[in-house]
Amino acid sequence: MDLLIMILAALVGILLYKNMVYRRALREFGEFLNKAVDGEEISVVYDEKESSKLKNLLLKFLNAKQVRELKVIEEKEKTNMLISDISHQTKTPIANLSIYLDLLEKGYKLEYIETLRYELNKLSFLIDNLVKSSRMEVGMIRLHKKTIDMSILVNDVINEFKEIAQLKNIKINYSFEKIIMSLDEKWTKEAVHNLIDNAIKYCSENGEVEITIKKSHIFYRLSISNDSEDLLLEDRSKIFQRFYRGKNSINKEGLGLGLFITRTIIEKQEGMIHVDSNGNKIKFCVDFPI
Repeated sequence: MDLLIMILAALVGILLYKNMVYRRALREFGEFLNKAVDGEEISVVYDEKESSKLKNLLLKFLNAKQVRELKVIEEKEKTNMLISDISHQTKTPIANLSIYLDLLEKGYKLEYIETLRYELNKLSFLIDNLVKSSRMEVGMIRLHKKTIDMSILVNDVINEFKEIAQLKNIKINYSFEKIIMSLDEKWTKEAVHNLIDNAIKYCSENGEVEITIKKSHIFYRLSISNDSEDLLLEDRSKIFQRFYRGKNSINKEGLGLGLFITRTIIEKQEGMIHVDSNGNKIKFCVDFPI
């Protein structure tokens, strides 16, 4: 009888101990859940216990949920920025169109038609570039790489600007090594077009634009430089931002989208772009890994 009582007492003791352990584990798990829900920084020491496995699983779920929420917030911010950009940038040309339409109603003048056409073209160009930059930024445009000869691509773009360069008496010098690369031809041509357009636009009258393609040990480099006034340090750090226009662009046509689109195209193809300024020379360098 005494032995039976001792066994029962031992069993009760074991049950009470296990109950205490489970209650403590539940309390710890409850505290863990509260911290996780409140977003506090927590860590889990992994072991073979079921509670440890549950904690790790819960952390993975919460982290994945947080990443999804951040992506949603980021997309909303991008959408709001795009709407704000479109609203801001289209306001002036739309207002000008309205003004000249009113003037046409009062009396026909050929100069009004020419101004309307100019503003319409400007508005069309703006919207087209806004759509390009936005689709690029959110990954809606897919790049389709194929083997291309970079020297032929750049030469084709140069031919598009020969007449414009002649009008400003700008000489285009170029030196190409034959470089075969895997790139998206359409969008790479867009990027090169923007860079050469920028070089000619900001080149000094009677100046020179130099374009080279070279291969080094670690990358292929396309460089485009022009004779121009020195680029301020502030402009160098912001020149690839959307809608940014430097102090030397005040009297030049442009929207501040070309270099932003160019950088996006290049970076999506694992390339890098940077700008250097030395006295009266500004050089853009595009590097693609070998």
